Amino acid sequence: MNIKNFEEFETTADIGIIAYGEDMKSLFSNAAEGLLSLIADGGSIDEPESFSINVTARDREGLLVKLLNEIIYIKDTNGFLGKRFTINYLNDNNLKGDIYGEIYNPGKHQILSDVKAATYHNLKIEKVGEVWQVRIIFDV
Repeated sequence: MNIKNFEEFETTADIGIIAYGEDMKSLFSNAAEGLLSLIADGGSIDEPESFSINVTARDREGLLVKLLNEIIYIKDTNGFLGKRFTINYLNDNNLKGDIYGEIYNPGKHQILSDVKAATYHNLKIEKVGEVWQVRIIFDV
């Protein structure tokens, strides 16, 4: 099956993506990839460094929001721009993964948007036909 990983959509004053996946692991990875693509131009980001991410939540939607907000937190506190995200473990309540990229360099990297947070606004993970999808709105 050949499906898109994610796409952007227009919202008033915010920015959003619709992520797709054949399973939960690919859905979460593609949502993270979508977020990273909103933050910076990935073409200029190398992967010499990584951060481990370990988040827990009561349900899948909460887990996804926590994952995305952790990626934003790492960017905000460490100046780290992610290019790639891998999941090492995932169930409905826990996710362990690694984000690969490098520290922001204004001479090298182009910031596309200052994403502040992933929101729960109209957030719903659902299966549409054979594909899982989720719409995520980010505060900018």
